[in-house]
Amino acid sequence: MGLEEFKSRMLKLLREDEEFRYAVAGLIGLDEILKRLDRHEAELVKLRQDMVELRREMVELRRDMVKGFELVNRHISALGAR
Repeated sequence: MGLEEFKSRMLKLLREDEEFRYAVAGLIGLDEILKRLDRHEAELVKLRQDMVELRREMVELRRDMVKGFELVNRHISALGAR
């Protein structure tokens, strides 16, 4: 096996085999950084989901506020009519 073929196989393994990629990263001291990045990515996904849920709640709260303001306006109008 020539050097170019060896490089090609190594690069293919690094691209396609996550376990091998982490083993190599560990040997060169990057495994902890990669693990942290994976944790951060998972946390970002969770935060995004939380934001979507909060956005839905905000829409609901806004609807409730509009209804409440309409009710207050009706009461004020009714008091003015008396």
